[in-house]
Amino acid sequence: MEHMFTKEFYSAPVESLGDKFVFGGSMLLIGMATIFAVLALLMACLYLFQVVFHGTGKKEKCAPKEDAVAAPTLPTAPVMSKEEEIVAVIAAAIAMAESEGSGMKFRVVSFKRK
Repeated sequence: MEHMFTKEFYSAPVESLGDKFVFGGSMLLIGMATIFAVLALLMACLYLFQVVFHGTGKKEKCAPKEDAVAAPTLPTAPVMSKEEEIVAVIAAAIAMAESEGSGMKFRVVSFKRK
């Protein structure tokens, strides 16, 4: 096993199947160890950032005041975006035109966004 970590071991040509497996296994272990070491270092850095910037103690929740009375909430109408309003207007116009019974048929070909 001493000869595995020498310069000659990595630069020597691989000849037998056993040598290929030993070389591949050693490369696999070295690569995995490197990756896990870097991941552990990143995890430690993130934990350190959490401690420095947010603190480790839990914040105490404020108890609600007994004097405060909750104001009644009124139901609000759903807020529509501009695109939804346009689609609603087009659908209403098509429905009104079809209800008139003028015999006209509408077919929506495509909608293009700008």
